[in-house]
Amino acid sequence: MDLFLVIVGFITGFATYMFIFAKKNSDDDNSISSPVSNTGQKDIKPLLINTLNEMNCEPVVDEKENTRVDFTYQGQNFSINIDDNSEFITLWDPFWSEIELDDLDEVSRVSKSINYTNQEGIITMCYAINNETNRLYTHSQATFLFNDYIPNLKHYLTQYLQWFFMARKYFEDTKMEIMKNELERK
Repeated sequence: MDLFLVIVGFITGFATYMFIFAKKNSDDDNSISSPVSNTGQKDIKPLLINTLNEMNCEPVVDEKENTRVDFTYQGQNFSINIDDNSEFITLWDPFWSEIELDDLDEVSRVSKSINYTNQEGIITMCYAINNETNRLYTHSQATFLFNDYIPNLKHYLTQYLQWFFMARKYFEDTKMEIMKNELERK
């Protein structure tokens, strides 16, 4: 519960900061700092690619699915799904963990850790099972607004990416705590 309050406080503070920053910039020069002018642009792909380039992420647009952009951030591979008719993007951190399906104790720990983590933050975790490889893969995702009205898109996207790393750490800590409790019961 304490972590939840810290996260809510952080999000509230961040939103307030973003509002004040936008207000300050609009007072200074009647514009909001953004890689693209405030045109209400619906095609967010150029805006997203420009922002990722500013972050030195080298975005790659998937040739088959023109609605997906892949990139690496701090050594981790991410994908963003975009829809030209929407100002929302879905950021994915795919395949960041895998385990054998035969290890039922570990499957249980992963499932519980995902559930606990999903209750504590804005990043949603899930798992997928591949019966051919007999493996369980863990993924994370978040869907959020991304348009040229948001000030400092580089900082905005960077913050979401940091929340992915924080969620993974919380997941790992939770899994270790579950394992510790299992050992204490034995």
